[in-house]
Amino acid sequence: MGFRKLKAKKYSGIFEYFKDSDKDKKTIAYYISYRDIDNKVKKLKCDATTKEDALKILNDKRNELSKNRLEIQKDASLLNQKIMNSNLTLEDVAKLYFPTKTAKSTAMIKSAYDRLINPILGKMKISKIKTEDIKNLSETLKATPSRQGTPLNHRTIKKTISYLRALYNWAIKEGYVDKNPVIIKDIIKVDRNEAGRVLSNEELEKIWNLDEFIVKPRLLLFLKACYHTGARPSAVMDIQVKHINFHKGTVHIRAMKQGKPYDARVSKELLDLFKNWIKEHSLVHDNFIFYPQQLYKRAITKEEKDALKNQSTRYQKYAEQLRKIFDKHFNQNIGTYDLAYRVSVYTMRRTAATNVYKKFGIVHAKRFLNHTEIDTTMKYLNIDDDMEVVDYGL
Repeated sequence: MGFRKLKAKKYSGIFEYFKDSDKDKKTIAYYISYRDIDNKVKKLKCDATTKEDALKILNDKRNELSKNRLEIQKDASLLNQKIMNSNLTLEDVAKLYFPTKTAKSTAMIKSAYDRLINPILGKMKISKIKTEDIKNLSETLKATPSRQGTPLNHRTIKKTISYLRALYNWAIKEGYVDKNPVIIKDIIKVDRNEAGRVLSNEELEKIWNLDEFIVKPRLLLFLKACYHTGARPSAVMDIQVKHINFHKGTVHIRAMKQGKPYDARVSKELLDLFKNWIKEHSLVHDNFIFYPQQLYKRAITKEEKDALKNQSTRYQKYAEQLRKIFDKHFNQNIGTYDLAYRVSVYTMRRTAATNVYKKFGIVHAKRFLNHTEIDTTMKYLNIDDDMEVVDYGL
């Protein structure tokens, strides 16, 4: 294949495309070349059938870019003026903040901001927003329906508020605001004396034998992995075949929060479940245990299917399905915000850690949860029931 520039100056930026094998070098397509909004050279095929058509397409593109550049300059000038006058709104800062983020979760976080925060606080000056305003936002979110039509749960609200805190921390670093009014512990009250529900052996057995898991065995495997590793659900989602050491009986768990990555020692039961799952789904070294099965089924080519096995599923998808199952069998007549009484995916972690504590003591429970401080473990576990059967020998 070959490209050639048109000789006339007015056609600058237009290229003719022809096949090298064609003796007559007949033009079969036109390409236009221009600098995009970031001043990078772009060379694209256009739909033109003549050089005049190509020229019109190129000029239209240049005019569009010129308008966009003027708009950006206008926005930048207005932004500088707002900064000088301390008139920046939360929405203004958000427009500056999100483009600086490169994490995979940024799109999801921005979506939550646009839907839940911006309509309420977006037009307020960022320097004028107080902790009381954030508290009011939290209360408003309690009555806001989720995309499924159900009330937003406590965890979602807390995450949304934490997104706002991160935005403020960035704004402070950039000099747009002096202090952060988002103080999580003051805005979302959490009873530190209630660690959360712990299941009895009978309740655990009931969960393992629910009919729903016959239809969706991946949900059962996920819960078993959460229970036997004691890891946080999002870390369980990231387990790959290569992380499972069948010889040593361990599963490598990635770092979460302030902790470090570690190898969780697990039972033969979980190892056997993993082994059967890997065989059944033909998983190899880099494949994720919990890959997106629905997308995999819709994929057409082998390459597409192989690529999907190298991706993890979003934890939120599993959480939504499991929440419906738990609400049906365990959470009837329990309010959405009564976290100490509701069964959730995190109940697996608490229940397993409490059982480790009862058998081996607090130090082993701390190691099992990969906590850095025993105080954190003491707050996390539900050990009050155990006190009733303690014989102090007095």
